[in-house]
Amino acid sequence: MFLNTVLLSLIVFVRYLCFAGGLYYLCYVWKRSAWQSKRIATEPPSLKVMRHEFKYSVISSVIFGFMGAWMYDLWQKGNTLIYLDFSKYGLAYAVFSLFVMMLIHDTYFYWTHRLLHIPWFYKKMHRVHHSSPNPSPWAAFCFHPIEAFIESFYMPIIVFTVPAHPAVVIIFLMLMTVLGVINHLGYELYPAVFHRNKFLQGIISATNHSVHHRFNRFNYALYFTWWDDLMRTRYLLDKTVLRKAGKVGIDSELHDLTGLTPVTEDGNSFESKFPSLHIEF
Repeated sequence: MFLNTVLLSLIVFVRYLCFAGGLYYLCYVWKRSAWQSKRIATEPPSLKVMRHEFKYSVISSVIFGFMGAWMYDLWQKGNTLIYLDFSKYGLAYAVFSLFVMMLIHDTYFYWTHRLLHIPWFYKKMHRVHHSSPNPSPWAAFCFHPIEAFIESFYMPIIVFTVPAHPAVVIIFLMLMTVLGVINHLGYELYPAVFHRNKFLQGIISATNHSVHHRFNRFNYALYFTWWDDLMRTRYLLDKTVLRKAGKVGIDSELHDLTGLTPVTEDGNSFESKFPSLHIEF
């Protein structure tokens, strides 16, 4: 299992490096001038922040690799629902199983994320991820080691409950990584229709997740906004208005695009906690 952990840790790290590094180069180097209109933050993340994010992402890669090695070992012993014969369930089920895996992970992520924002857990662990209100793509795997273990436990839930082909699992893990990087990118790459169309608004974007980092609340989900909608923790801002909100943003005029009343973690309305913040409906 040790060798498998080393091998899978390297695979996880290379996957992270390729997606985070590739999108960082695309947005912050190659298209930096041309894509100014896509920028969410007023300033790029600092080198100090990116070093912090990269350091903890390396540690998380090892932890994720260990979890992968454990799942592989369980599969070898026949203790999971992973199957090799693709024809056993067919293509339609393979696509369906990918969606189910994303739903399970999104549910797990939402509720563990809410837990990690309880002050004690936040102070002890989650503040590592919130090192800056302006994260970079390198923040995708930036977790305290204990939080990284917590985050990785969605995998046992999936392999014990969802029959899945290894190819679908690999696609799922690739999607998880690239979407995690996009959420922390600091650039809004999705077209404007994503913020106007009711269906597409349900997909988490960089703008959506930037609200979470900027205000340290709201928008806890990973892939879809459905849990945030249900629990009334969704708050989506236009990136231009969010950029004007400044580094902290509680004294600026913001525009709510969801029609929902955002609430803080103590259950009070955001407006009552920050009366200087004007929200337009």
